[in-house]
Amino acid sequence: EIADRAYQLFRQMQTQEGMDGKAFAEAKQEVRRRLKALNEELNIYLAKEYSVSHNNSEVYHNWLKTHQPFHWFVEFNSINKQGGFNVIIGNPPYIEIKQVNEYRSLNYKCEKSGNLYALVLERCFTLCLKLGRQGYIVPVSSISTDRYESLQNLLTKRELIFSAFDDRPSRLFDGLEHIRITIHIIGKPASHPNISSTKYNKWSTIERDILFDCLRYSESQSALLNSTLPKLSSDLELSILGKLESQGKSMVDFYRKNSRQQIFYSRKVGYFLQVLDFEPKVLDGQGKLRPPSEFKALQFNNEKQAKIALCCLNSNLFYWFITAFSDCRHVNKREVDAFPINLEKIEKSKESQELVDLAQELMDDLDEKSEHRVMKFSHDTLTVQCILPKQSKPIIDKIDAVLAYHYGFTDEELDFIINYDIKYRMGLDSLEEDN
Repeated sequence: EIADRAYQLFRQMQTQEGMDGKAFAEAKQEVRRRLKALNEELNIYLAKEYSVSHNNSEVYHNWLKTHQPFHWFVEFNSINKQGGFNVIIGNPPYIEIKQVNEYRSLNYKCEKSGNLYALVLERCFTLCLKLGRQGYIVPVSSISTDRYESLQNLLTKRELIFSAFDDRPSRLFDGLEHIRITIHIIGKPASHPNISSTKYNKWSTIERDILFDCLRYSESQSALLNSTLPKLSSDLELSILGKLESQGKSMVDFYRKNSRQQIFYSRKVGYFLQVLDFEPKVLDGQGKLRPPSEFKALQFNNEKQAKIALCCLNSNLFYWFITAFSDCRHVNKREVDAFPINLEKIEKSKESQELVDLAQELMDDLDEKSEHRVMKFSHDTLTVQCILPKQSKPIIDKIDAVLAYHYGFTDEELDFIINYDIKYRMGLDSLEEDN
């Protein structure tokens, strides 16, 4: 009813354009007066949803000041009457909702995501024509973390093309740190929408001018890990994904509580991951051992399974898996848990002993090539054993060759895995070696 009243007011203004100047000015002023009254009526309706009474003048005007109501029915009624906007583009604010102290959002499905950018996208979906197009620049978390599952549910109800970009060695927006970005191009709603993605793109500054020209897209499908749209760019990756999925089991199926057979993984994501069967030494200023803060323990049923798991999580394959499925900021337990592997099957195979031997070779090599670095902090001076996996890449490649046999990878697929991101993983300067 309110929308129809607003539409009639706009139509009235349009039909009066043939009047003489004075009469048209008077009619236009009357329309504006009535629109102002309609806007106030909508303010009162909205205030009631926030349990604010317009009869309490002080409380009501304070609510108007903090929430600044904006009514699309009034401001863009003729567009809404025709179904909405043809195109919406934006770079919404990346702000945690808990940081917004003076404003409270209501009735948003994406509120549980905890960030305003998800709410902005949800609102825009209601303002766009069914056949319209939308484009947004938002964090990679939008497609790769549990907290944004509500947003992903909205995104995957429409045709979707997304491209993802790292912030190192170069970044899309200079001057901003930790700004891993996804660009979403969103189309019409569909019961079975087409969803396409790029890989997680890394590039050097010299490549900026041709970056978008070189993007390659592939089908992206939700698989192996809930609340994630994998960042893929080739049929080869889809084939690898299918072979992983056929395992039928994942790492979490083989954990055993209170077992002494344990390994440790670092939550830090760099060009190499750190997974060890020992905890790196950290000494405080008094020479006393301190537990490393970034390492988490995983416990297995027996030593052989622990060694095979150690190989899996150090492999180039797991690096690809983390890059495709995670937010590329932390190694979260959900990604470790979901890594597809049947440890019981591989434990009984002829390649199991080779993996056990390679695990020990890799641990010895990592320990031998590690560096003990002195790091000064305001509260203390620490001596930290820094692990440099890049220097052990040949052993890691041997592990992938054995795993490729287990998964049934082709030579082409193995070559892809071993050389995934090789330009950046092996071409780093000395300051980044410990990543």
